[in-house]
Amino acid sequence: MHSSFLALCLAAFQCFRIVDSFPNPSPLLGSNWGNPKRYVHLQTSSDISNFYLEIPLNGQVRKTSSRSSYSVMLLKSEARDRLAILGVKSNRYLCMDADGNTFSSEVCSRDDCLFHHKLLENHYDVYYSCTSGLVLNLEGAKQAYVAGKNLPSYSLFLSEKNTVPLERLLHREKRTRPVDPSDPLRMLTQPDEGSDSLAYREDGDQDTELPEHGRAVSKETITSNFDDPLQVLHAMNPSSPRIAGTLG
Repeated sequence: MHSSFLALCLAAFQCFRIVDSFPNPSPLLGSNWGNPKRYVHLQTSSDISNFYLEIPLNGQVRKTSSRSSYSVMLLKSEARDRLAILGVKSNRYLCMDADGNTFSSEVCSRDDCLFHHKLLENHYDVYYSCTSGLVLNLEGAKQAYVAGKNLPSYSLFLSEKNTVPLERLLHREKRTRPVDPSDPLRMLTQPDEGSDSLAYREDGDQDTELPEHGRAVSKETITSNFDDPLQVLHAMNPSSPRIAGTLG
């Protein structure tokens, strides 16, 4: 009986070793990250302007002068001072190659997509590559992090609390499809399998701004004849001049 119990324990130990031997494809797998309270806008500034880190659907890493859905970042701690930065809307990780060039990836690579985080005495945050030691800089300047050494202004970040509603951060597949002359309203066309039934423009998901006349414009407003080639939908638009006139 005693020998059987020892054999069972040994078998269980071997199973744990086998499972442990498989490499984790991502350092972030199996974590409990994803707390919306850590959704932030990473803001940096110069003497004359402020900018935010942004990762749109095309994967480009860039700076923008205004906050939007694509500037919402999720900071995911992999260790005490090491983290990953995820563009929430685009669902892409911020990465940096060995030469200090930034890019984004759908998969979090341990070599390219993990950053050390340092909180400076002036309350600014600094992020630098765990592999190369080069500092994240929205202007693209290459400089290694050295404690106590001055850094360019575009390498100093403040974490601003996210103000974008969470429902706007849900990813919708961007689709562009040519208009079929025989079916301009796409009434006979079935939606692509696995894609959103609504065409969603990347540029249309920016923060809402008011036009000069001070009235908010709906994102569903028809803006060109390409959207409504037969001009059928204009009749349903209350702001259309077509229904403002008198029928003869």
